[in-house]
Amino acid sequence: MSEQVARGFSTSKNEQRHGESGYSNRSKDRSSAKPITIGARFRMSVLGAARSPRLAKKEGTIVGASRLNSSIRVLFDGSKSPISLHRDYVEQLISESEISLP
Repeated sequence: MSEQVARGFSTSKNEQRHGESGYSNRSKDRSSAKPITIGARFRMSVLGAARSPRLAKKEGTIVGASRLNSSIRVLFDGSKSPISLHRDYVEQLISESEISLP
């Protein structure tokens, strides 16, 4: 991209915005990602907090899969009904049973 700017090409506003924010619309490689477990506790990830500031500090429980392959159904603490969130917006909390003591 810097070569294009040096040659006189200008970058689009969309490219500039995504380059500055450090986020991308492209999903990460799912093969290296940890699988999401139904019933596990979660909190909003850094990306999720940036995209949904009102939900940034909330935690809840993963209750199921969504109709969309890239989303999951979650129930926030204190809420009556679940909502769908993109998988990249949540990160599982490590439970005490998953922590292995030496």
